[in-house]
Amino acid sequence: MAPRKTTTQKHLGWSHQQNARHLKAQHVDGTPCWWCGRPMWRDRTRNYDYNPHSTDPASGSLAADHSHPRAHGGRKADRLLHGQCNKERGAGNHDHQRPALTGTQPDTAPNNLGPLAITCWP
Repeated sequence: MAPRKTTTQKHLGWSHQQNARHLKAQHVDGTPCWWCGRPMWRDRTRNYDYNPHSTDPASGSLAADHSHPRAHGGRKADRLLHGQCNKERGAGNHDHQRPALTGTQPDTAPNNLGPLAITCWP
């Protein structure tokens, strides 16, 4: 797996980081994620995509998202999504197929089966 790029390497410098901090400071816990429709929490352990076994310190964190994607000329992040939802959205080419619209959400976080690990036994 390729090493994670820093925000600077992704051309998301200081102003993006400040903007993300501002969005998180203004966030109201329980607000639904635009991508999946699930509630978002500042406490990353409460978010559906939190994986306690992950080595990624951002697991379950909220991510600043550009409603007008950077790939299509967007300049400023203007909302928060779950970190996993932000990754799934990518360049926004499949926004019309987002889980909040289609109802096709998985029951648990990626790579974290949680209680399903027990209920799947025969």
